[in-house]
Amino acid sequence: CCTEAVEVRLRILDHGHRLRQTLALRAIRVLGRTEPDPVAKVSLYRPELFGRPWLHFAESVMRGPSEWTAGERELIAAFVSRLNSCPFCTGIHEGTSSLLLGPSSGVDQLAHWREGGFEPRLAATFELLDKVTHDPDAVGPADVAAVREAGVSDGAISDALYVCFMFNLINRMANAMDFSWRTDADRMRLASALNRIRYHTPELLLR
Repeated sequence: CCTEAVEVRLRILDHGHRLRQTLALRAIRVLGRTEPDPVAKVSLYRPELFGRPWLHFAESVMRGPSEWTAGERELIAAFVSRLNSCPFCTGIHEGTSSLLLGPSSGVDQLAHWREGGFEPRLAATFELLDKVTHDPDAVGPADVAAVREAGVSDGAISDALYVCFMFNLINRMANAMDFSWRTDADRMRLASALNRIRYHTPELLLR
């Protein structure tokens, strides 16, 4: 029953969009040489319900002003996605991290992040986000104080928590709907496209 429900939802996301969104998705298939990002399909299906507020929030969190660089925020997104065992989001955002940060991105160390290799600001932030994700009721002032002691400002802590919130939500949707890509080349095309558009969606498509 649950599997059938997911399949129905995914068929709707392939064939149930309004005309302008359908045309945009067709253009993405042609120009991007891959299937559109399934998050985009969900966002454009009912933009007034999920797409418009979600995409505006995502653009602000991932590419708006912050003490964290765009690449560092992508690395945080990949980290949280790993905590939630979300292979789709982990793969995409490890890709975006690598594109923005280069060979020293640290994506290869995320699976063993406590073994060292990350600079103190990121390591301390990862520790907080791990607890927020896995044991939120146990988070207290001492956890935030430890991040401050590592040199992370309150603004940067807040921004990291926004990224964490965003991916704690989208990871669950991606896992529930079994989001995937066809090949690793498609994964990197999706990552490259996300970096290129900087999470921005034309307002015309959000009506």
